[in-house]
Amino acid sequence: MTTLASTINSPSHTRSKSKPKVWRSKAQWQALLDELATSGLTKSAFCQKHAIAPSNLYRWQKILAEASAPTGFIDITEPVVQAVPAAPVPSSDSHWQVELELGAGVVLRVRSH
Repeated sequence: MTTLASTINSPSHTRSKSKPKVWRSKAQWQALLDELATSGLTKSAFCQKHAIAPSNLYRWQKILAEASAPTGFIDITEPVVQAVPAAPVPSSDSHWQVELELGAGVVLRVRSH
């Protein structure tokens, strides 16, 4: 009678050895994805050629796409609009010295006194 233990321990039962893991930097993954884009290969063929697990390729495509997506941040270190000379302040009837419309219905008013 053959038992599970004797089958596992028999010389004919061999375990497949996994390939050593290759660590790639973000820049290396970007280079691979750039190469994929110009290679003309399918993703499957590209993965086989470079010994890459397709799941890793898809994962890094997502990571790098999210990293390059717009964040909604707008750099305002450069002038966005040109300054326009202000209209003269109305006569002393007005109690506001400065009125600045910021957009979206927001108005900043500064009194003279």
